[in-house]
Amino acid sequence: MLFSFIFSILINLSSAYYPQVEGIHVIVNGVNNQAGEIMVALFDSQEGFPLNAHRAFKLAKCPAQDGTVFLTIEKVPPGKYAIALFHDTNGDAILNTNVLGIPKEGYGVSNNIKNKFSAPSFQQAQFIHQDSTSLTISIHY
Repeated sequence: MLFSFIFSILINLSSAYYPQVEGIHVIVNGVNNQAGEIMVALFDSQEGFPLNAHRAFKLAKCPAQDGTVFLTIEKVPPGKYAIALFHDTNGDAILNTNVLGIPKEGYGVSNNIKNKFSAPSFQQAQFIHQDSTSLTISIHY
């Protein structure tokens, strides 16, 4: 009894010193070079998804590197969300497209949706987040 009481106190003290980071942990696969940054927009509604980052609930970015990139969007309350991201190789913070609207920089969305003739919808890309969520998103060039 005394042992279990002391053990529970130690567990509580250790978690105070080493808190778990809650949020959405994003693993981006397929980054093809180190130029620029990976720009991430977390949306909590279909408003603006996927191209209008000004309508996003939260924004995040990290330096690009060949292969796989990891980042965390912290302090996200439980709910339904969708992520749109792109590899900003030229540093202008805009997903550059050609005259037909086809992206010239790598991009991806949650659930790895890639439609042939239109941008993915919020409903296609949405996921449910509780306290801590991990997502793997493949980037398409």
